[in-house]
Amino acid sequence: MDDRLVGIAGELVKMYGNLLLEDPDRLGHLLEDRCGEARREIFVLCFALREVLKDGGLPKPGTFPANSGRVASRLCENLGFSKKMSEWAVSAVQELIELGVEAEESFDTRMEAHRGFLPYISDVIAKRPRTMIFRKKTLRNGMLLLGIMAVFLGLFVRITESVYTPSNEISVLFLAHLSGPDAPAGHVRLKAAQMAADQINAAGGVKGRMIRIRAHDVPLSEKDALFAADELLRARDSAAAISVCKDPVNEVLAQAADVRETPLLASESSVLPVTMASQDRPRLYSFRMNYDSAYKGRIAAYFLTHGLKRSSPALIYEAYSADSSDARSSFIESMNEYGGAAVCEVTWTKLGGVDRASVEEIKSSGADSAVILNDYPDAGAVVANLRRYGYEGVIIGLALSDAMISSAGRDIDDSWWVVPAHPDDPQLQSFQAAYRDKYNENISRNDFFGTLFAYDAVRWVADVMFRAPGFQGEALRHSFMSTKNLALSHATLTVDPRTHGPWNKAAALVYCSDGSDKFQRRFRPQ
Repeated sequence: MDDRLVGIAGELVKMYGNLLLEDPDRLGHLLEDRCGEARREIFVLCFALREVLKDGGLPKPGTFPANSGRVASRLCENLGFSKKMSEWAVSAVQELIELGVEAEESFDTRMEAHRGFLPYISDVIAKRPRTMIFRKKTLRNGMLLLGIMAVFLGLFVRITESVYTPSNEISVLFLAHLSGPDAPAGHVRLKAAQMAADQINAAGGVKGRMIRIRAHDVPLSEKDALFAADELLRARDSAAAISVCKDPVNEVLAQAADVRETPLLASESSVLPVTMASQDRPRLYSFRMNYDSAYKGRIAAYFLTHGLKRSSPALIYEAYSADSSDARSSFIESMNEYGGAAVCEVTWTKLGGVDRASVEEIKSSGADSAVILNDYPDAGAVVANLRRYGYEGVIIGLALSDAMISSAGRDIDDSWWVVPAHPDDPQLQSFQAAYRDKYNENISRNDFFGTLFAYDAVRWVADVMFRAPGFQGEALRHSFMSTKNLALSHATLTVDPRTHGPWNKAAALVYCSDGSDKFQRRFRPQ
């Protein structure tokens, strides 16, 4: 193991303090910027930190050595670390904890002590001659100050009456398709949202108030959905709304949210119209947690050039799809930035995949890879036809499902897929275990991404309420927009104020071999 990484991590801890150790994702990203070649050590250190934090937070330096043996054993048992690797990880964590404490103490000693405002005023007054005129003037000024304070106190009471809800509950709308063919998926997401609310309430709620999830069935018809949402939001009895609906419905819900000035979080949406009123103007009250199509193109180009060291791909995108076209434009622009370029481009349709002539064009172009810019997990026919017509190179795609793996069979082998989250990610095992313990059922792989995002949506809303000065529209809107480095289950979230979507968020990397998908790691463009 490379001990240089511990020294670099120590420098970061001295700079940011112990809080950095409580966010292994952020520490990992910072270490990748400083010493990307030590990826193995970064992986081991960050997962060791996560194991340590499971015991209820960062331990004190004096108590950790006594438990280090137990932590090392858990690393071996739970994560498959070797004994040498686990001992190195535990030693590194202990050293970083001690450095963090030293950094906090040195920071406190560097703080310059300033005299308070009131002592300063009293010193000045003490040096002035105590005349009767001065005393009368001081009395008048004091009375005037008290009058001003009374006025402001009255205004404050009036404002807080309109900002804070009178009850001890905070209502959050949960909008989903809870009837019809999409009902099973909607109910699973609702359960995850309720689990998040129960966990937050068990920890004391938000500023002493409990979160109440109010679920409502939203019609699949856009017109009916708009009418239903407008009726719900008009009452203004909910602080915010979370939608797990389909994107055409999310677009009309976003219109209603702007009219009724109620923040709306579309947890799974990846299309810009949900949060953008026009090309350069975001909707005031709508936000997304999933990355958009343009980011998919960028992250695919980054992995191709930096992860696989390929620079001459064949580009395959879906005909007549705005999302696939947006991903294509972003991919081409990013490839130019990263020093590569697509050597050929072909289109595909959902029904037919790519034909023989298109595959022959890819083979004759000298492409070192094939990149499928699919916006939905329905590219199984594309993969099957690429292999059937003789393409044997590496394949990269942007969405994956069990049905797609089943339809492609062994043709899926030697392909890479970038997805928002994957159930085999070690960091997401605790979420799945909590869901299984609470509801006595497992989350299906097809529902995993949406269920996880519904859970994290409630956690994001709770964080927004913690930071906001009130529980109503305008205060929450600004708090949503200022979200930065929020550690959620699936990634660390920072909001891009230009699009109201995530900025440079990590994605999950999956490799397919032997007819199945295998989680590799989470990553994001640098």
